Amino acid sequence: MGMIVLKRKGENAMKNFIDSVVQDMVSNIKIISVLFVTWIILFEKINLFVIVTGLIMSVVSILLTDMYLMPGNYTDEYMFGLRSMIHYFSILVIEIFVAGIGVIPKIILGDSDVAFVTCETKLTDEFLINILANSITLTPGTVTVKKSGSTLRVLTLDTPNIARGEDPRQVLPLKLEHVLLKYEKTVQRRGEKI
Repeated sequence: MGMIVLKRKGENAMKNFIDSVVQDMVSNIKIISVLFVTWIILFEKINLFVIVTGLIMSVVSILLTDMYLMPGNYTDEYMFGLRSMIHYFSILVIEIFVAGIGVIPKIILGDSDVAFVTCETKLTDEFLINILANSITLTPGTVTVKKSGSTLRVLTLDTPNIARGEDPRQVLPLKLEHVLLKYEKTVQRRGEKI
């Protein structure tokens, strides 16, 4: 009798787990679609292997993210609107190219002064600070090596001369920070959670 009760409890637990996974996948279908399309773009071809692995990896990514990093519906809680995303990524691409062109001569001429710079971002939301930190790393000549609240430690080729009063924040992509600050203020005005 006890074995039957344990078996039913195990079946109910498994059913509840599967129901929660299905519900999670349905609520995050937009993100799964974006991940799936990104997978196909990275492979640059469409065949059965790419489609099946893309679907599996998209679902597994969402499940692991929900279990260990950020539970919830990403579209409601963490995503920019489409217009904000396009605006941010267009500025990011421009920043990447401008920084890349600026770094090339310094590397060729050996005129780079590599150093760690600690600076404060004006952002307060952890998610937006993480976006900025990752954007810094994407920009040639800078790598975010540590984040503690709003404080970022950046390894940079272009070192501001702090002794001469230069602002250490110039290692940040300030245009990108400005876009994120506008987004953060807009969301805060509406009283929503990012």
